[in-house]
Amino acid sequence: MITTKNGDGGTSEYFGKKVGKGGKLLEAIGTLDELQAVLGLGGLEKIQEDIYKIMGNLGEEIRNGILETRIKEIEKETEKIEKEIKIPKNFVIFKNKKAMELNWVRTIVRRAERKVAALRNYQLSIINYQLTLIYLNRLSDFIYLLALREEM
Repeated sequence: MITTKNGDGGTSEYFGKKVGKGGKLLEAIGTLDELQAVLGLGGLEKIQEDIYKIMGNLGEEIRNGILETRIKEIEKETEKIEKEIKIPKNFVIFKNKKAMELNWVRTIVRRAERKVAALRNYQLSIINYQLTLIYLNRLSDFIYLLALREEM
């Protein structure tokens, strides 16, 4: 049954604790959820999986170096695309539909990064917090380059 009726009072359960639905933690998680949904527009399923892991592990330590590995992979892909395309010095107004969709995804990545950054004083694993910010920062660059490549 999808309706539990437990959240009707403005709280949700997160790792066994009641947290306010209007609080910073659920705002960050909700933005990450929105991000994983729009990542499908770009066919970025592996990144969708990353975002699900971040959402599920934001409050506890992510094990096995998952984020460190994914950050390195994204950095490598970013460097590869940078060698393929010319990066404009001015603002870009995307006209290609796929490029516009990717640019939209990029803006949601940036918002998710800001929402996670707002959790600085929240009781989170500092490892997760720092790695999540690095991951989201690299991801926005990567998606911007994907949009540029589509536009060309």
